[in-house]
Amino acid sequence: MSEKTKVAMVGCFDTKAEDFAYLHSCLTKGGAEVVSINTGVLGSTDRFPVNFEADQVALAAELDIAALREANDRGEALIVMGKGAGQILINLFQKNEINAVVGMGGGGGTFVAIEAMKTLPFGVPKLCLSTLATKDLSEKIEDKDIVLMPSIVDVAGLNRISRVLINQAAGAILGMANIAPLKDSDTRGNIALSVFGNTTVCANRASEILKSKGYDVLAFHAVGSGGKTMESLMEEGVFDAVLDLTITELADELCGGICSAGPHRLKAASKIGLPQVVVPGCIDMVNFAAKSTVPEKYQHRHLFSWAPDVTLMRTNKEENGILGRQMAERLNSSKKAVTVVLPLNGLSKIGAKGEVFYDAQADKQLFRSIREHLDPKIKVVEVDVNVNTPEFAEVITEELLLLMNQ
Repeated sequence: MSEKTKVAMVGCFDTKAEDFAYLHSCLTKGGAEVVSINTGVLGSTDRFPVNFEADQVALAAELDIAALREANDRGEALIVMGKGAGQILINLFQKNEINAVVGMGGGGGTFVAIEAMKTLPFGVPKLCLSTLATKDLSEKIEDKDIVLMPSIVDVAGLNRISRVLINQAAGAILGMANIAPLKDSDTRGNIALSVFGNTTVCANRASEILKSKGYDVLAFHAVGSGGKTMESLMEEGVFDAVLDLTITELADELCGGICSAGPHRLKAASKIGLPQVVVPGCIDMVNFAAKSTVPEKYQHRHLFSWAPDVTLMRTNKEENGILGRQMAERLNSSKKAVTVVLPLNGLSKIGAKGEVFYDAQADKQLFRSIREHLDPKIKVVEVDVNVNTPEFAEVITEELLLLMNQ
């Protein structure tokens, strides 16, 4: 065990003191220095040293603990304490005073722990022993690398099951914190690549080319969570460039599809100044689940069953006009060089001439809107092939390499 191992322990010490006292003892027996953060607004404990009491946590969220107690609003208290604990965690991490975090609880404790952990960047070990671990918490966790461990029984006092799992949780977080860091592979840089089923052939060829040039390529499936994660990692400084081949998530955000990455998609690279090649790949489709789930207002539209649980809707001229403007406006603010590459023979595999989503007029409206709103300084390349081809991959990788070599 390294002497530098410092684990933050986050939880409600007012109502879960017995459980956290045992977790604290397991961590210290494992050789860790524990930094304890109390998110319980009702009180504290003397079973173990508390480094940050609830009043300090509330203050970190710019609220007085007395006011929080007086309001007697549990939901608001969870939000405030999660925010405050998160601020304390990131401050500790930036000062190199912690290198891992562990929490546990039921519904409320899990919410607070996750909210706090989300402030820490990728690669910092984060583990929560939770009664909700077997549920879908993807919306709460979002794009963060938080490990959920089922508590099996409620976190409500020690017993023969909870002792085993709390001890294992301590061992897990200590193991994660003390694993030897991987040496960076001998690459020239890291490149983010967005991909979808309808752009897979192109993405695979592009990745192959870039890897042959010595770059590490990290592909993200553009299903909403993929785009969010890619954007988040850009802001954390993981990438040297972006090959944004598939921006279908913009269409889902506009039309209410199930693959939206939120309103900040296609903004991170421009904000922090990463070289980027952007393609309106798969912006000709909006994603829904089974056909029966497609909103009534779209039931008359051009729909295609990609799989039993995936229904695609062809975007029309009006929507493409809006999407072209949105794409252009987000790229216009870029601090680094950008190249836009337009595949004139279709924005997706099924959007090629002769395929089910082929619509030359809708595509032309998109291209017209992009050119109309795009800063004239941004380079636009037109390629008379379909997006999902090796030929298109050759062009976009060449353009990206040109930007990176500038």
